[in-house]
Amino acid sequence: MRYPSRMKALSVACSMVMSIAAASAAQEETPIEVRLVVVTAFEIGEDTGDKPGEFQAWAEELPETLPFPAGFRHLRYDPKRKVLAISTGTGTNRAATSTLALGLDSRFDLSHAYWLVAAIAGVNPDEGSIGSAAWIGDVVDSDRARIIDPREIPAGWQTGYIPGGRSAPYQLPLPTDTSTVLFPLNKGLRDWAFALTRNIALPDTDALRHIRAPYVGYPNAQKPPSVLTGEEVSGQGYWQGRLLNDHYERWTDYWTSGKGRFVMTAMEDSGVINAIQRLEQVGRADPHRVLVLRTGSDYSMQYPGEDAVTSLLSADPAGLQAALDAAHIVGSRVVNEIAGHWDLYRDAIPAGVQD
Repeated sequence: MRYPSRMKALSVACSMVMSIAAASAAQEETPIEVRLVVVTAFEIGEDTGDKPGEFQAWAEELPETLPFPAGFRHLRYDPKRKVLAISTGTGTNRAATSTLALGLDSRFDLSHAYWLVAAIAGVNPDEGSIGSAAWIGDVVDSDRARIIDPREIPAGWQTGYIPGGRSAPYQLPLPTDTSTVLFPLNKGLRDWAFALTRNIALPDTDALRHIRAPYVGYPNAQKPPSVLTGEEVSGQGYWQGRLLNDHYERWTDYWTSGKGRFVMTAMEDSGVINAIQRLEQVGRADPHRVLVLRTGSDYSMQYPGEDAVTSLLSADPAGLQAALDAAHIVGSRVVNEIAGHWDLYRDAIPAGVQD
């Protein structure tokens, strides 16, 4: 009589073990839901507790560390808000490969995820001031061109950068294919984010006032930090100076058919957006859900009376910290809105009134 009972008990126990194992396996196979990915480029040291880079403020509020062997730094995740943060590494190439690696990582469900680039930049003194934050409408690649050393350009040319398929700088009409240079973002989403954050009071300090004071004749450069909109010039090279600034104003105007204003210059975003466009083709990401927020850590050209080399080599730490703070202050408003009201934004992309 005892033998069948023991067999029955063993059978029940085996069934329970198998059920637990099956549930565990199913749990492991269920992708991690991601509502929003915060994309940063660099971190100086550790994730938290030391001199900060772009990643640190986000890492401090995302409690889980997730390994990311294909990237340059592990990921951080908040299982409550379902927000994920990545540090891609600096430069267009690293940003593209890191973004693509994340998008193809089967651990994550990114099917409805928004992407927020929150990173520092150089601000064009014709358009904005140090410590300001700009929501980007179009990203214009600065590298994709046919290039001649400026010492060898023909008389009358202002630059040695020639659009692909053209025989002179800024030559019209535009090339038939602009997709390797112009990366338009969802401007309805951009305008929604701007409307949500435009009245945020960004910190102003004596150090920032000191940095912007010499920009006499550049009224926008002398304003306190603010939230604005505009276009970004994105490329692998870190450049500086009045002549290049003039060129990239015209370069942006050219590729956006006169609709864009060069406000920020940075390094990674043409790579990030290109990767997300590739991920869309395999059903892993939605480029219409991408936001780019760039914040001014320095000016893209020297002030009157200063030379370009001095400007290039004399970045003020106060500008870096102000830009890091602005990226988190402004970006957090959007992150908290989307992640905190997922019922509103999971299936419907918000759209603001465009300028």
